[in-house]
Amino acid sequence: MKVTLKTLTPLHIGSGEKYPPCNLVVLKEEDNKKTAVRLNTRKFLEVLRKRPQITKELSKTLTLKEVENVEDGVFYEVSLYSDFSSGKRNPEIPEVVHHPDGSVYIPGSSLKGAVKLALTWHVLRNNRNLLEEFRKRVQEDIKNHKKNHKRTFYGTNEFLNGLFRFDPRGINTDYFRFLRISDSQTLKTQVVVHDVGIFYVARPNSHPKTFSLEFVPINRDFVFDVRFVKEEYDYFLTHVRKHYRVELPKSIEEIFSIVNEFYSEVFKFERERFEKAKENFKGLDTSKIEERFQKIEKVLQNKKYVLIHVGYGGGLMANSLFILLDEETRKQVRNIIKDHKDDEAPLTRRYLVQSENNSYRVISPIGWCALWLEDSQST
Repeated sequence: MKVTLKTLTPLHIGSGEKYPPCNLVVLKEEDNKKTAVRLNTRKFLEVLRKRPQITKELSKTLTLKEVENVEDGVFYEVSLYSDFSSGKRNPEIPEVVHHPDGSVYIPGSSLKGAVKLALTWHVLRNNRNLLEEFRKRVQEDIKNHKKNHKRTFYGTNEFLNGLFRFDPRGINTDYFRFLRISDSQTLKTQVVVHDVGIFYVARPNSHPKTFSLEFVPINRDFVFDVRFVKEEYDYFLTHVRKHYRVELPKSIEEIFSIVNEFYSEVFKFERERFEKAKENFKGLDTSKIEERFQKIEKVLQNKKYVLIHVGYGGGLMANSLFILLDEETRKQVRNIIKDHKDDEAPLTRRYLVQSENNSYRVISPIGWCALWLEDSQST
């Protein structure tokens, strides 16, 4: 089955690589928008080793046409919306995942991880005993944190991993072996380097701390091959039913229905948190981000689409089971990650921001996408 994912907001799935702003060569500037190319120095050195004749061209200035003709992903185009005024002495820009030819894609593991989180939420929310066990494990790990900080939340993770294994000790008995998600098809597109601001929910935000990130822009489509191998699943289940603790979906359609339900709840929280924090956004232009929130809400109203959050920018709510914990436990968990005493949790949100005349425009949340199934037959 083909599944298409569209970016509703800028998307960042990191490659693990960072590069300094000096690796960006500005080619032109129009209406406060700069078009640049990023020189991938590591890849450039690999190409030089393979094609030493290129060194003869290094003494002259390259034109955009010449840049486009360079293969092997040495260059790729970038739109710059950052002035790199984060205050860091040597700011570095985390890059998104790139194919070696410079195109972008979304790893299947990123989509599968988002799906697994949603299904975990579904199982716990619909089984009181399992939910109580989950919360018990979290509290035990909080108490044991100072005794063995290297195994923080080990007990909780062990419990959660066992939820989807018919035999808790066997990795080959995992439910997700039957759900197969490919990496997306690659996409040739100009990526964006944009500033991200850190905004507090309960404090004034007149001058937020900012940093730069590389993003895939909005309205980009990524196509995945997704299969749920029902025959193998049913055969396997008949032999291990005694180990099966929870009822799980048996088709791609059922799986993505749960995904939509979970991320709709997360988005609702995100929207409410923003409205709650509005008093602390005084002096900032928030019209753009409110328009973006409204567009995401329209997706929620369309039954064709599944709302999902992928990659960076969702915080603990979109990337963990924080939503299942009470407020006091959330604070305790957050304080293990970074101690903010009795401040509410989550304490901050990360949004795209643009500096204008000593003020800021808050542009967009990060990582929200819509997906839909191209047909409705699970295999």
